[in-house]
Amino acid sequence: MMKLNLITFASSLATSESIFTDHHELLDAIAEKHDVQYIFPEELDKPLPEGATMVLVGSGGVEEMVKASIDRLPPYVVLIADGLKNSLAASLEILSWMRLNGLHGRVLHGPVSFIMQGIEEYGKAYEAIDKLNGTCVGVIGKPSGWLIASNVDYQAMRERWGVTMVDIPLDEVVKGYEAVSNADVRDITDEFMRNAVGIKEPSRDEVVKAMRLYRSIKSIVDLYHLDAFTLNCFDLIPTTHTTGCVALALLNQEGIPAGCEGDEQTLLTMLAVQAATGEMTFMANPSKILDNAAHEIVLAHCTIAPAMTDRYIVRDHYESLSGVAVEGIFDPMDMTIVKCGGKQMERYFISRAQLLECTSNPNMCRTQLHLRLDEPLDYFLERSIGNHHVIVRGDHRQRLESVLRMLGATPI
Repeated sequence: MMKLNLITFASSLATSESIFTDHHELLDAIAEKHDVQYIFPEELDKPLPEGATMVLVGSGGVEEMVKASIDRLPPYVVLIADGLKNSLAASLEILSWMRLNGLHGRVLHGPVSFIMQGIEEYGKAYEAIDKLNGTCVGVIGKPSGWLIASNVDYQAMRERWGVTMVDIPLDEVVKGYEAVSNADVRDITDEFMRNAVGIKEPSRDEVVKAMRLYRSIKSIVDLYHLDAFTLNCFDLIPTTHTTGCVALALLNQEGIPAGCEGDEQTLLTMLAVQAATGEMTFMANPSKILDNAAHEIVLAHCTIAPAMTDRYIVRDHYESLSGVAVEGIFDPMDMTIVKCGGKQMERYFISRAQLLECTSNPNMCRTQLHLRLDEPLDYFLERSIGNHHVIVRGDHRQRLESVLRMLGATPI
């Protein structure tokens, strides 16, 4: 049973008893499913109790009251209106005023069953956002030089998402790598190679080096208590003579969202998707549009959590032709592609996608997904939020839309 705070506004002509009488059908349904605490405007000087918080519009004539209380309401305001006592009309006026003032929210209105479904969905979104609050995200090494539109405002992320961003020198990874011996990673090397359906370019010695790098980065994750991180992996190649693809793949598999190239926006998208869905994610480049009219595109990258795939092949890294990468293979399935971005993570794109096949083009990164999107591909060519995007197994559009909207982002 979800804890639900209902901040209840009604005109001065209404009493608390009349509110419960007038809206009994809706309120009885809510009370049957959730642990409800009603909060009235005069009580908003106290901290809100734990749990999802929404606004019950009990009548018309409350617009000024809500406006006066807006600073004490959640950042994303869900206005529940059953349509009785002019509640819908008041809600629409409030929502219009909010949008004019750069605030975010929506009206939840319809049959009781529809409202209940919306309460459930937004309650789960609140739970996902609560998981983000207090998380620590590492930026290991400076973002790669070609990522000229993929960083974020650290202070804004603390205020809007509750996420602390921490810069960590790349030298710490190198020192840790040098301290890990081949013997330290013998067992995990054997397991990684044994579970693959094929090994193409890399030798066992190359896989050992990649596993040493994994151990080094894992120790930094533990030392800094990181909940997620992004790594400038290319700058490690000259000093460690290996690539970070396997390290990122295994840490993603262990529930630590791990992104490539120091891309902060994509990493935070990965973190939000995991909080919302509980699923592992794949960070990839849009690599080639195959059919604009049919919305078919290939997204590719050189690292993916083995447990996210149906099977995998051990490869070398595409750009450098060195180190170790992961070629993930999937059977056809539904997926979701999403990206949240901007300096303050203020806009997003999302689409359901059907995975048609995994290709093996030698001129692309190793894991290649040929997808057919629901949304037109004009987005990528005219309004794309950076190059990297995030893919998750299954259709999670509704949940992700709810979470990203409640985090203050708007669809692009």
